[in-house]
This record gives sequence, C-alpha cells and structure tokens, in this order.
Amino acid sequence: MRERILIVEDERITAEDLREVLGGFGYEVLAVVATGADAISAVEHLMPDLVLMDIRISGDMDGTETARILHERFDVPVVYLTAHADQETLRRAKQALPLAYVVKPFREPEMQAAIEIALHRHRQDRKTRQRQHHLNQVLGDLLLGVISVDAAELVILFNPAAEELTGWTSAEAIGAPLRSVFRLADSKTGKLEELPLDEVLKRGSLHEIRNCSLVMKNGERRSISGNISPVPGIDGFTGAIIVFESEAAAGGDPHLGSKFKDSVDGNTMQFGRFQVVAAAAPMKQVLAFALRVARSRASTILVEGESGTGKDVMARFLHYSSDRLAGPFVPVNCPAIPESLIESELFGHDKGAFTDARAGKKGLFELADGGTLFLDEIAELSPSMQSKLLRVLEDQTFRRVGGIEDIEVDVRVVAATNIRLAEAVQRGRFRVDLFHRLTVIPISLPPLRERAADIVPLAQFFVQQSVLKHKSKVAELSREAIEALLGYDWPGNVRELRNVIERAVLTEETETIQLSSIRFMHVPAALPGAAHRSAETPPLFADLSLEHAKRELMLRALKQTGGNQTKAARLLGISRDMLRHRIKKLQLKLEDSMP
Repeated sequence: MRERILIVEDERITAEDLREVLGGFGYEVLAVVATGADAISAVEHLMPDLVLMDIRISGDMDGTETARILHERFDVPVVYLTAHADQETLRRAKQALPLAYVVKPFREPEMQAAIEIALHRHRQDRKTRQRQHHLNQVLGDLLLGVISVDAAELVILFNPAAEELTGWTSAEAIGAPLRSVFRLADSKTGKLEELPLDEVLKRGSLHEIRNCSLVMKNGERRSISGNISPVPGIDGFTGAIIVFESEAAAGGDPHLGSKFKDSVDGNTMQFGRFQVVAAAAPMKQVLAFALRVARSRASTILVEGESGTGKDVMARFLHYSSDRLAGPFVPVNCPAIPESLIESELFGHDKGAFTDARAGKKGLFELADGGTLFLDEIAELSPSMQSKLLRVLEDQTFRRVGGIEDIEVDVRVVAATNIRLAEAVQRGRFRVDLFHRLTVIPISLPPLRERAADIVPLAQFFVQQSVLKHKSKVAELSREAIEALLGYDWPGNVRELRNVIERAVLTEETETIQLSSIRFMHVPAALPGAAHRSAETPPLFADLSLEHAKRELMLRALKQTGGNQTKAARLLGISRDMLRHRIKKLQLKLEDSMP
C-alpha cells in the first residue's frame, strides 16, 4: 500500500511541483491545502500517513501551531518544508516535535530520504508507545508493586502499588535510574545492597529478593519480598521487571501468600489438591515468582522451557494458586488441532457457519470464561490464527465463526512454547506484536539437568503415583537406582523421568526398584556399573514406551509360569480374558516366553 501524504503549502506553483515530485516517488497525495484550519480538517477526514507542511502559511495559525495540534490530536507525523532556517523559526518548529526539516530549495533525493526516515521513525515510535500502553494495561493495576526498567536500567513503568510501597510517585520515578528509587538493605545488618541487575540481564536469570528491607523515599524501611525477572526481546534481553510486596501483606493471606505450605519433606508445594514438587533452589525461585504472577491481574503469561520441563504443570500451578481456581482450567494442545478447525475450536461457531455446522457451538475461550485457557506450543499456530488471537488478548472479545456479535470473556491465557519465540520472530514464523503481548511477564523453566536436587524427590513422587495407578507392591528406590538417576543428564527432562519410573514400577518384581529396572534413552557415561553389564542382564537402555513395558511384563509373567495363561494373569492381577485380549492386541509370540 502506498503511503498517503497531505501537502500544506500556500504557494500554488510550489504545491503543484510537490504533488508531481511526490507522485514520482510513489506516494499518494491526498490533497493540497493552504491554511492551518484546512489542514486540521483534512487530517480529521482523510487520515494521511504524513503531512508535508510549510511553516509560514496563510490563515491565523502558522505551520508550527498547526503541526502541534496535528501531533496532539491525531498522532500524525509532520515534515517541515520551508525557506526559513533562522534560529527563531527553528526554535518554534521544535515545539511541535517534527520528524524532519527540509529547507527550500530542496533536492529531490534529500526530500525522499527525509520522508522515508520520518515514516519509519513514526512507525517505530508508535510500536514503542503501543508496547508501553500494553505494559501499563497489564501491570498498572496489579496488587503487587511492579517496576519495569529498560536495558539502561532506567524506569519505564512504576505502578500504583510501587508508588505506595516506595513513597515515590510515578512521575518522579519514570526516567530515573532504578537504584535511585528502589534501594534495598539487608534486614539484619541494615547495610545497603547492590541490585543484581547486571547479572539478571547478562545471564537471563531470575533473582529472588528476600531478607531485605526497602528504603522508602522518606527514609523509613519496610520488609519486602519479590523477584527480578529478565524481559526477553527480539535481540536479547531488553530489560527487567521487579515484582515485590511487603512481607506483612504476604503473610496475611493463607492461601495466596508468598509462603508455601510445605509437606513433611519440605519439597511438595500444595494448593488444595494440586501439588508441585520442588527441592532445587532455582525451581523454588521460579515458583515464588510464578506465585506472585498468579496473584496478579495479568491476563497473559508466557511459560518457556525445553520439552518435558513441566510447562503444563506450571500452567495448572498458575491457575490453582490464583483467585481463578474456582473457574475452569481448559488446556489446548495447539499442534493437535487441524488448521481448518482451530478457529472454530477456539472461538466456537454459529449454526450454518459451514456445511456441517448444524448447531451453534461454544469455543474454548467461552468455556474458559472466569478461569484459565492454556495454549500449549503456541508457536505452532499459523500467522492467520496468531493475528486473530492477538485481538482476543488485547480486547478480551471475539466473534464466533459465522457470527456477527462480539462475545466478551474474562480469561487468563497462559501460553507455552519449547522454542525461543524471539528466534521464531526473526525467522518470520511468529508475529512481533503477539510476541510483545506475550512476553510482558515471562516464566522460564530450567531443565532438569540444572536442578539436580529435584531428581530424587520427583522420582519418589512418581513412584508413589505409579504404585497407586498400577496397584504395584513397589515401595522405594534402591541406592544403586538412585545413583543411576543422578548420573543421567535427562534430555527428556521431567517427562522422561516420569516415564522411566513408571516403566520401572511395571517391570520390577521386588518391593524395591533395582538398577536393572532403570532404563534410559541414552547411555550416561557416569552410570555406576554401566561398563560391567553381563549378557544375562536385560539391556539397560531400551524402548521407553509403556506399550513396550506391558509387552515385556506379560512375557516375563508367561515365562515365569511356563506359559500357563491362568497363572500369568493371576501374577499380573488381571483376568485370563484380559490377558488373552492383550496378547492378541500386542501380537505377542508365546514361543518368546518359553524357557
């Protein structure tokens, strides 16, 4: 689409020359006017992309006053074109914030360059303002104190709760160095502490604020807790968000307070029936930050992490530890829904919207009203669906397929991805505006190899779950099995650990899981005894699928009973008919079970 330009010039010959030159550049000239009043009227009705304006024009208003009104009312960029370049004219011209200043007589290449640069700067400035507006929308009304800073550590957002907690006003804080309005001291010694912003931005790591007092503007000190989280951008981390609250407020809410209700072992965080296992410090920091985010009014949250790190568990954690826990939690696996059906699934459809739409149907957004919609692997959505999703995230309204009425919902959207969205944006696979919408409050899950302290507690938790599920007599892990688990690097993360443990519970014949029942996807070099396996020992690293485990378990039972299906079924805890059914389904060869 050609950019549309309005010319404001009272010299007729010059105006016509400009029209011809701009047309030659490929721009569309909407109109030529001679006064400021006519320029304001034309902009209001025609909405040009840019105004090319002489400073000295006919009428009661000169070009500088007209440009100021256009900037304030319509956010339209102005390029001055004038024969006057004296200091007084320049001083007055700057007040309207022009994007370029071209002196007559102009040369055509200079004119075109000035217009192109002005258009580009205005587009970039508008994107920045839209992102800032979105930040204010998402973070401005949070119950927690929120401060956002850019890469230069200058404050760009200071919400009302931050004003109340620090004593500084937003007007005083915005544009100031963070260290001048957010000072921390050690709660015990009273000594001022250095904020670790450099480390947060350099390493992209989450930092927990604890055992600290906030030094307020009036010099008083208030005990606070919180987190400092990096904010990802297209070219790396673009800043950080500080989320904090007073310790008194945190301790006053038994359900949503920042104090976790620990189990006896101190590793299981429980909210009603929902549990999260975390023993490692990095994971506990992430959970503390996530809990504060859950308590906020943020309508969009992004969860990033490698495949298998537990993004679905984090989404449920955010739901069940928020004031939305009584509402529905609706998970959606985006890649599993065909492109032709995804819009109807998310937004619903009216009767007759397409050939098979014999009745109207609510979409998942409507079903999640009052609760949380979890969009797993959001990067797999098509560009078209990304555009439609963006509108819903911004307005919390949508239309069903084939519908004409806007439907308003109150939904928190938790999106998850196992790839870096910034790289997807750079490759043109993900919309930059949707990226900015999602990354206001990002939560990054560390891989299991970076939180080794979680391996054993998670393994024990999965043993308990598998024993209940499969009615097994297994009670614990052997020391050798634990050493093997700790010596593995877990490329499949928590999901792989869960599968390994479930398979071990299914195949173990004693009450203690032995090393022989632990089987991985890849051979870890540090695995105890890995180099001394005898031929009689089953292969340590085999197919991890449950189907394979069931097959091997049935073969083992049949071998142990000499092929007697009645006795084998009794060992497996199933009926003889069920055993026959599974033998047929899995296409087992009974001769494989013979001694």
